[in-house]
Amino acid sequence: MFEYLDGKITIKKMGYVAIDVNGLGYKVFVSLQTLDKIKLGETTRLYIYNHVKEDMFKLIGFAEERERDFFEILINVNGIGMSLGLAILSTFPINDLKQIIANEDTKLLTKVPKLGAKKSQKLIVDVKDKMKNLQLVDSADSGTSSIKAQLEEDIFLALGALGYSKKDIDKFVTSKDLDSYDSIEMAIKDILRKISK
Repeated sequence: MFEYLDGKITIKKMGYVAIDVNGLGYKVFVSLQTLDKIKLGETTRLYIYNHVKEDMFKLIGFAEERERDFFEILINVNGIGMSLGLAILSTFPINDLKQIIANEDTKLLTKVPKLGAKKSQKLIVDVKDKMKNLQLVDSADSGTSSIKAQLEEDIFLALGALGYSKKDIDKFVTSKDLDSYDSIEMAIKDILRKISK
């Protein structure tokens, strides 16, 4: 299975691209958000979701890992398949989706083609809690915000690997703390010191 593909974009059409990896052209289905970030003729990395069924194997590609993570959460909602998941991510940027789901705005969600009120409500219920575990800061934010977001994500991954729960980490990591850390090493050292007190 593919984790990501690095290659040159040789075809760019509505709904999919072809990415040339060492002479092999892979057809990769993409959301409109990802399509907007891809330039024909440029070397690009696409993070891949492998859609496998008995009679089908499709590659779904995303410009960012967080978009792929969100896609995986969406398609785990009963009644939302690959096509509808891509339609949702094509209609709204991730930050907007995060806000819509947090606000439980079913009316706005129904703007997605084929996503009715019932499915929108189910999506909100199923996704709301899972969404908290994802770092969903818009990559179009300022450089400082992006760095801060990446640092926060790294902290949660590192401390999670050490066995600390999200609840534990939230107690010791504030927005002010994140502003003061220059590196992940500095952050982990300081947080572990606080936890051990």
